[in-house]
Amino acid sequence: MLSERQAKILKVIVSEYIKTNQAVSSKRIQELLSMQVSSATIRNDSAALEEMNYLEKQHTSSGRVPSTKGYRYYVDHLMEFDDYNEGLKENLKSILFQRGTKIEYVLEQASQIISEMTKMTAIVTKQNLNSELMVKKIDLIPLSETMASVIFILSNGEMQNQLFNLKDISLSDLSISIKVFSDCLVDTPVKEIENNISLIRPNLEATVKNYDLILETFMSNILQSKESKKEIVGMKNMLDNPEFNDTEKLKKVINIMENMSPFDWFDVSYSSNQKMIQISTKIGEEISEDLSDISIVETAIKTEQGSTMLTLVGPKRVDYSQANQLINLIVEIINGDDHKDE
Repeated sequence: MLSERQAKILKVIVSEYIKTNQAVSSKRIQELLSMQVSSATIRNDSAALEEMNYLEKQHTSSGRVPSTKGYRYYVDHLMEFDDYNEGLKENLKSILFQRGTKIEYVLEQASQIISEMTKMTAIVTKQNLNSELMVKKIDLIPLSETMASVIFILSNGEMQNQLFNLKDISLSDLSISIKVFSDCLVDTPVKEIENNISLIRPNLEATVKNYDLILETFMSNILQSKESKKEIVGMKNMLDNPEFNDTEKLKKVINIMENMSPFDWFDVSYSSNQKMIQISTKIGEEISEDLSDISIVETAIKTEQGSTMLTLVGPKRVDYSQANQLINLIVEIINGDDHKDE
């Protein structure tokens, strides 16, 4: 652990660097510290923090900037939170309490607000409860002489729709296939369908032409319900950060946002404050060696349909206090926690 004075110096450097994107000098630290300390002492403590890898010295400046280790210490031990913005809370609550509003829509709207405030990109990722989700009904609907639609209805009310070209597959073969699927797979958990498909294949092969195409199309459609669905919000806000003027760095960030699986990444061991809702904050090399300038702040929200992950992606020099507090506020509102003390 750091001494009280070293911790205060680190906190000043992190807070000032987040605001200015400029290395923080000893003179500036002295101006911002809440205690009387000589410039020599500040230089000595800063050098000690650098030696312990909490700070880094920029070659082009006499000042210092936080390292990944320094940000981590700040997030885990030094971060403080202001009183909630009541206007923001009421705005979010007004979205939430619209009749019939789904939680995914609430999160998307809230994420746009958070993205604008933090200059981070927000990602809302929905994942169904695969252990309980089942196929409840499969219907065939002829649309024309050349097209037919197959409807898959799931136990959570979701409906998947797949169009078939009857030039490739006859309506008769499609009808036989749907009957086989219905007999064998209705009331089967979606997570088990892929393993049970071997029971269907011999029957289809014996009775249906192009059975492989029907089977492949069916599987690709129904298994979409197992996959997480992702909405990326506010990428343009992230571009306001000078860190992303570097095109190559920006490409890496976009790639990680498009391909990330937040449910695999969420790790409460990186919880930023044990008194708050579980929020995982990952910084720089904690994410990946080649993403040393990136940060991710995220939380998981349980719903009746499954889980939804709210993830913020931005530069390592981000206002962690603000990001954590805004996420915490949204989860409190969704869970109704802000009424508990009323």
